[in-house]
Amino acid sequence: MAINALIAVFYLTLLPFVSHGFSMIRIGLSEDAALQSYLFTDEARVGNAAMMLHIFGGTLLVALVPLQLIRALRQRFNRFHRALGAVLIALALITGLSGMTYIPLRGTIGGPVMSAAFFLYGLCLFASALMLARMARIGNREGHWAWGLRLFWLALGSWLYRVHYTLWYLLTGGVGSEPDFSGPFDLVQNFAFFVPYLLAVQLWIIRKRSAHQGVLATIP
Repeated sequence: MAINALIAVFYLTLLPFVSHGFSMIRIGLSEDAALQSYLFTDEARVGNAAMMLHIFGGTLLVALVPLQLIRALRQRFNRFHRALGAVLIALALITGLSGMTYIPLRGTIGGPVMSAAFFLYGLCLFASALMLARMARIGNREGHWAWGLRLFWLALGSWLYRVHYTLWYLLTGGVGSEPDFSGPFDLVQNFAFFVPYLLAVQLWIIRKRSAHQGVLATIP
């Protein structure tokens, strides 16, 4: 029940994120996209297409991934759980690859540090999706569980990035943040929206594995 309540609260906070995502896609499809957003450039078809795929895939990924936490769906509708998992893997691959295509072509507004951090995030997202697919294909349940956790938190990255900024501005008024994302908070935030979560997940995985092995060791 607690997880279901958290998911309900999450979806309430997600509405502005999804609305913004589809608004950016609409801008990208317009004739004057470059005038409406710095993300798009006239005559840069590959870069613009990569950005729209990145936004589209990332928006759907964030919106759908929490459904995998609902136990009733996993237990009663296992086919749906597996089909949704395949969709999420595809979306993660699209989101990661399109982001890694866009960055070398256009860079990011925050310069080299942001570009490097965001490229690393895309690489982690892409690699986690590939590993999760591999674990599912070979029937490795422990690997599937571990890579599923990693992908879950990476999938929420773009949402967490905005949540961090929202909370920071509410608490401090934006201390350490600059319009060109060159402030100390901005520089930390380039990595803070995914690296700490990956580290926490890894510690959780190690703890669970150790506990499981400890139980097995006591079985005569």
